[in-house]
Amino acid sequence: MTAIYARQSVDKKDSISIDTQIDMCRRYCAGECRVYSDKGWSGKNLDRPEFQRMLSDIKGGQIDKLVVYKLDRISRSLNDFSNLMEMFKQYGVEFASTVETFDTSTPIGRAMLGIIMVFAELERENILLRVKDNYYARGEKGLYLGGVPVYGFDKIPAKLSGIKTSVLIPNNNLATVEYIYNAYRESGNSLGRIVKDLNERGILSPAGTLWDSSKLSRLLRSPTYVMADVDVYRYFREKGAKISNPVEDFTGERGCFLYGKREANERKYTDVHDHVLSLGLHNGVISSEVWLDVQRKLDGNAQIKKGKSGSYSWLTGIIKCGKCGYAMRVQGGEYFYCTGKANNGVCEGVNGKPLISDIERAVYAELKRKFDEVRGVIVDENKPSSSPKANKLKMRLETLNTQIGNLVDKIADTSEAIGAVLEKKLEELISERAEIQSELDKLSSAKPKLAYADIIPLIDEFPEMPLGTKREIARQFIAKILLWEDKIEIVWKF
Repeated sequence: MTAIYARQSVDKKDSISIDTQIDMCRRYCAGECRVYSDKGWSGKNLDRPEFQRMLSDIKGGQIDKLVVYKLDRISRSLNDFSNLMEMFKQYGVEFASTVETFDTSTPIGRAMLGIIMVFAELERENILLRVKDNYYARGEKGLYLGGVPVYGFDKIPAKLSGIKTSVLIPNNNLATVEYIYNAYRESGNSLGRIVKDLNERGILSPAGTLWDSSKLSRLLRSPTYVMADVDVYRYFREKGAKISNPVEDFTGERGCFLYGKREANERKYTDVHDHVLSLGLHNGVISSEVWLDVQRKLDGNAQIKKGKSGSYSWLTGIIKCGKCGYAMRVQGGEYFYCTGKANNGVCEGVNGKPLISDIERAVYAELKRKFDEVRGVIVDENKPSSSPKANKLKMRLETLNTQIGNLVDKIADTSEAIGAVLEKKLEELISERAEIQSELDKLSSAKPKLAYADIIPLIDEFPEMPLGTKREIARQFIAKILLWEDKIEIVWKF
């Protein structure tokens, strides 16, 4: 059965009436036709009574060809038209237009269909691009971009400059978030240990399930929690992220949103290169110092997992041959050997095959003994201050670095006379930068000190710690270990 479809939205002098459309379509048909017509209906969508009845008949196998006066009688949306062509193909329905001489039963008609499909795909891509642009524009304004809020926050409706959005507010789970950050920051604590503690205490993950290392790592990576200051700005800039706010906005108060496309098999926050970081409308809850300490620890864990170097012993990298000073490497996963002998021929090496397990056991015993000696002694963490004063100095430092870089580029492209003026200005900027750096160094040296007693209690749990955590603790206190046949010498950092 051949179907005829006619549509007219409004009666106008220059419009083709329903009857005229049907008459022209009948000339195109051979045999009996079934007519469907919608008068007073727009072509902007497919929600038309007679059109929907026709689609039902097509799906019921009653129609094998459809004829229209003109393509736009079917739809004015290329996307809708493309979907209809796919449906007609699925049900074996040929399609013809009398004005455009378009008939899918002919080669030229099928070629025309391909062209229309190309334009339909172009329209779909343009729609996606507009959605994406709007998404990023909202993000750059600090607007919440939707989805389930991060653990420790709820979202409430809000309006900013007439735009509907949501704002994050803390909830009762925030205490757990703070515990997770502070616990993981402590030397010796691992993701696995914190996961075990949370699950044993009956604290559920954001999804209402048990915690695992992946869920915990994703929470610790989220910039939503950080009180973003200049140090956070620098961290993401060095990671290759695009930052939508100027450095002056990073005052150590507001949290951030990070958004961007990633591979399907890639975890969130794994690679932030070309992602966009924007300050949110909410206040952060984790200090930049704590948040950055956690990121560095997570970054260190990721580096450890990348290769097998040091995968057999937590002493790799700090254990040396006592005879020549060259590094001791692992052989067969069980023994240490001297690289001075094996690779360079400058040493006779350590006689025998020193067992990794024996050396580690001896060094661990010395660590315990040394910790007992220094209990109560204090040591400077030597970390930069994150005070408001320091943050302002860092903002100025970032501005100076940008100005200095711009001046250097200009000097190379200007005349000698202008270049001399710019060089004088450059000297002033460099001098100011040195003064600011000196002030930052003073603030850093005035930072409160940390007692070894905060770390010492963990030494009893050392044997059960992950290899990477053991290595981290060892390198924090041991400068190097010298190995002979009959003795071990530990050179401490304190």
